Amino acid sequence: MSDLGRDFNTMISHLRPAPWIQSATIDPSSYLPVVDNVSFESLQADGGGIVTCINVGYSLSLLEFGITHRDVRVPSLLIIDSPRKAAGSNLDDQARGHRTYQRFQKLAEVHGPQVQLIIADNDSAPTPGAAFGKIELDYDNPLVPGVAHPGPEHTHRAEDES
Repeated sequence: MSDLGRDFNTMISHLRPAPWIQSATIDPSSYLPVVDNVSFESLQADGGGIVTCINVGYSLSLLEFGITHRDVRVPSLLIIDSPRKAAGSNLDDQARGHRTYQRFQKLAEVHGPQVQLIIADNDSAPTPGAAFGKIELDYDNPLVPGVAHPGPEHTHRAEDES
């Protein structure tokens, strides 16, 4: 647990969700993040881009720890929806999003075949590179290629059954 806590602290130091954060670790009894001695539950209650970044950092830490410590069994697939959610648009917020995507890219480059990252985001990755593939989704192409769209005529409603 101490190794995982140290790795999480390093991840948070890299992502820098907020300049005032001094420490991050993992609670050995709940296995959840603790940032500046504030529990995960209390952090979650605050919400916002900083908490989203801490959540992403926690997930990335678990993923990397599992890859580098074969005796730790965690999935090698990470799906993240909107890693820049509630991040804002000022320069600090944009820099945080850039650092997050740099971390995704580094993870993919270092551990490529050992890991799969699926990141859903409304905007393009701020760090384009060979490590990222891109699938554009819209009404005409709402799913991963090869999956047929059922269209509005196949919409199922509970009232249709009565």
